[in-house]
Amino acid sequence: MAWSPEHKKIIRDFPSFEELVTNRIGHEAIQGTVVGFYTKDSIYELEKNRLQRSLDLLNLRYDLSEIENQQSWVRNAGMKPSVLVKMREKHQGPLLYVDVDAVFHRNPWPFLLEQDCDLAVYFEPEGNLLSGTLFIGDTPAAKDLLSVWDQACRDNPEEWDQRVLQKVIADDQQSKSPRYRLQRLPVSYCWVFDKINNEPESVIYVEHLQASREKKKRKRLLNRKGKGLTRRDDRIKEIEKVLFR
Repeated sequence: MAWSPEHKKIIRDFPSFEELVTNRIGHEAIQGTVVGFYTKDSIYELEKNRLQRSLDLLNLRYDLSEIENQQSWVRNAGMKPSVLVKMREKHQGPLLYVDVDAVFHRNPWPFLLEQDCDLAVYFEPEGNLLSGTLFIGDTPAAKDLLSVWDQACRDNPEEWDQRVLQKVIADDQQSKSPRYRLQRLPVSYCWVFDKINNEPESVIYVEHLQASREKKKRKRLLNRKGKGLTRRDDRIKEIEKVLFR
């Protein structure tokens, strides 16, 4: 059985179509820009459509960029800081990066616009940084941090981008004169839909649907779906029934 009692307990209701439309923000509302990227000729092009639909329904401003497929999941993920360097140069105001396999439940900006920092990111209880959601301030230090992260990923192309970012941040915080102002995002901004050790949270802003499980499927014996991928498929059907009704 793919859905254990623990998995069922952690699932949060996705807003109804009416709730999404009712809660969409006005054109005059102050907001930053949601940014992301997807690889050409990959499953992430389809993931992008789901994210884009949730953004459109909530009337959130966004910029989703297509990049060439690097033929490696780790190398594709390692393009993240390079994309963000360009996005930071392109857009004024704060940015909210999300992986394109995410969907929005509601407007994220009221809380985010109160953050006075260069970067805000979620850390798991055990201390691991998750780079699926990143708040990026419009500051010189934020630009510098993105450039340092980008170069570190180029220097270590087989290293997972979020581990590289965590090391960049740790090295800075341990220095005599830290350059970057860091805040921690609540789990509601980086909610992995079936992660049973998520911290308790009832109101979700950004939900991640774990498209990387599609890659793992191809490695399984006889191409059989694992339980994690079955849960992902079930959750996507539930969400898309609302988004594309």
